[in-house]
Amino acid sequence: MKTLCFTLFLLAALSQSSSAQTTTPAMTFLCPPCGLDCDTVHFDKPGICPVCGMKLFASYVGYENRQGKHRDFIDKKVAVLFFPGVEIIDFSGPWEVFGAAGMEVYAVAASDSIVQTNMGLKLKPDYSFSNAPVPDVILVPGGRVDISDTASINWIVKMSKTAEHTMSVCTGAFYLAAGGLLDSLQATTNFPAIGMLRQLAPTATVVDSMRYVDNGRVITAAGLSSGIDAALHLVSLHIGKAQTQKLANELEYHWDEEDQFVRGKLADKFVQDFLNVFTPFDYQMAQYAGDETRWVVSLNVQTNLTEADLRKLLRVQIEDVSGWLPTNSENAWSFEEEGQKWLSKLALERTGATGYSVLLQVKRMLK
Repeated sequence: MKTLCFTLFLLAALSQSSSAQTTTPAMTFLCPPCGLDCDTVHFDKPGICPVCGMKLFASYVGYENRQGKHRDFIDKKVAVLFFPGVEIIDFSGPWEVFGAAGMEVYAVAASDSIVQTNMGLKLKPDYSFSNAPVPDVILVPGGRVDISDTASINWIVKMSKTAEHTMSVCTGAFYLAAGGLLDSLQATTNFPAIGMLRQLAPTATVVDSMRYVDNGRVITAAGLSSGIDAALHLVSLHIGKAQTQKLANELEYHWDEEDQFVRGKLADKFVQDFLNVFTPFDYQMAQYAGDETRWVVSLNVQTNLTEADLRKLLRVQIEDVSGWLPTNSENAWSFEEEGQKWLSKLALERTGATGYSVLLQVKRMLK
């Protein structure tokens, strides 16, 4: 009798346990976490959150307010160097990427006083060199870089000894070079500053054909928006390329490591000296187009110079400043880069009492 009672009791307990396990939790609808008060609000049907405007997703009661581990949150600290004249996009682009990846990003400067960027935006650093947390990643943007700023250079060198990565954008590479961090490494910066970086880091291999260069602990990006790609690359080292591609899409950024845009590859780099000569004049750009093998630039220029004086000025700029050699053809020059021969042609026409149409073409010659 006792055995029978115990058996019946056990079967009842198992039945209750099975029933409890198969009971479906109550359904609810939530908005994706956005940091607003609506994160804690339950909705009884699908729709749009009236607070943040996000589309609600289905969940069960008891799962709300929980952030699952999706490998898209990186527990790292990123210190961003601020200095007078810092370039906004150099730090703001990577800051957005690192922040979206869940990294703790903060600004550090020589003092916690307000810093004015190169375009006038005023920002207050979170920390000074004396009290900043030790970073896992150091971001050194470019801008009006002062290589005599030993305080910033010494801080970068000191922090880089323990940081997992030290990353520069644009002329921020000058700071790294001044601290010896680029010695015997491959590096890059924005195209107009390539020559200067080669002087500052004579033992480094400075390239102008890469959007960013990863040496392991030291990463250098070319100019401006290239810092976004370098930041995405760094993030991908932690969470993988698939998760990083999702993050890039959410930022509405076209991230493609296989097809990198690099300013140094475009033939427009050869027309920069030519354009500089028009700095004192009023002009309007009529055409500016090309690719890696050719470039065409056309301007409508206003000047009181005679046609003869303007032609002489352009010839001096082309031959003496750029170093191009005259050819047998009139208003045509040739030059070489890395063994590749290029041909340029100039056309100049008067369009009014003080107006001229100026056209310069450069084209890579077939070997």
